[in-house]
Amino acid sequence: MEPARDKNPGWKGLRPFEKRLAAVGIAVVIVVASFGAYYAISGQHGGKRTLVVYTYGSFMAYGANKTAAFQKVFGTFEKEYNVSIVVRTPAQGLLSALKSQNGTGQADLVIGLTNMDGVQAARDGLLVSYTPPADAYISQSLKGSMGSASPYLTPYEYAYLGVDFNKSVFQQGGTQFRPTFGDLSNSSAASNLLLENPLYDSTGEGFLLWEIAYYQMLHQNWTNWWKAVKPYVQRHIYDSWSTAFGYFGTGPGTNLLASYLTDPAYNYYFGYGNGTGSTVTYSNGTAYGWQTVYCIGIVNGSHSIPLDRAFVNYFLGPGVQNEIPQNEWMYPANQTIQLPQSFNYAVDPSNVVPLNEYLNASTIATNLQAWELQWQQLMG
Repeated sequence: MEPARDKNPGWKGLRPFEKRLAAVGIAVVIVVASFGAYYAISGQHGGKRTLVVYTYGSFMAYGANKTAAFQKVFGTFEKEYNVSIVVRTPAQGLLSALKSQNGTGQADLVIGLTNMDGVQAARDGLLVSYTPPADAYISQSLKGSMGSASPYLTPYEYAYLGVDFNKSVFQQGGTQFRPTFGDLSNSSAASNLLLENPLYDSTGEGFLLWEIAYYQMLHQNWTNWWKAVKPYVQRHIYDSWSTAFGYFGTGPGTNLLASYLTDPAYNYYFGYGNGTGSTVTYSNGTAYGWQTVYCIGIVNGSHSIPLDRAFVNYFLGPGVQNEIPQNEWMYPANQTIQLPQSFNYAVDPSNVVPLNEYLNASTIATNLQAWELQWQQLMG
């Protein structure tokens, strides 16, 4: 299942198996302070140079073994460059943490800024410009999705949001479930739809942008859809993806979930069966979806720029990129990576038209706060 990209990440709300994954050794020290968690990968510094990395709490946490994934992603670099890496997950979220520490050198690298918040980080002078050699292996569309932030942030993974559905309810008789947003506002669908609050959760924020872009494409007022579904979904809007997922499929009225198109691949890998499908939204027979792009960048104020650049280069190479599909359940940005068999069960993203061109990164940075306030007023 796609990592819970909560805007205010932490341990609360994780499912039992996630807590076990998060608790395993990694030779880690966990410190509760102004950060959700702190991982010292090597366990001891011994006078070595130290790199401080900010990321989200669920980074590499959804595979079979988070310990092994962390060792491959961070431990391998530590050994190769004789450094110590400290991974911190700011409780207030990545963008807020970088703003509060602007230029102080408390972080060297950030993993997880997106096409929703990356432009703001670049505009605020929080990042250092860098184009890695492996940039040649990343599609122009992914890089272009970052807009004016593209010189500062390099994509390392991406995926489309999706609406997960219970096949026994929404795919009867072998008919493919290919809804328009209008279909999702019908009482039968809307009464089953579990959503995340865009004010607190990044999946919910992405879903809001997906809906706005869809109606922007149709030259229609995006607020009308929320007005139509409000009577049905008001009690089914949750503050985190993890909480919403916990209710999915638990009974009547819980058979649709705003999530990610790779969820069926996750279910196949962990043996959870084939009863859940995932879909984007359609218009005139064409599949339209919202693409979320996650990036790595160098933090302004870092005292280790050459080492930071080496880590970005390494992060985009096969050693790390091969870990992304079955630990992050996203597509690696490096186009040379061969996908595992489990991804045969995911919706092919090449068949989806990204709606991001109707709401580019710069437009989002300018308007997102106003849109979220408007949503809050609509649903309040």
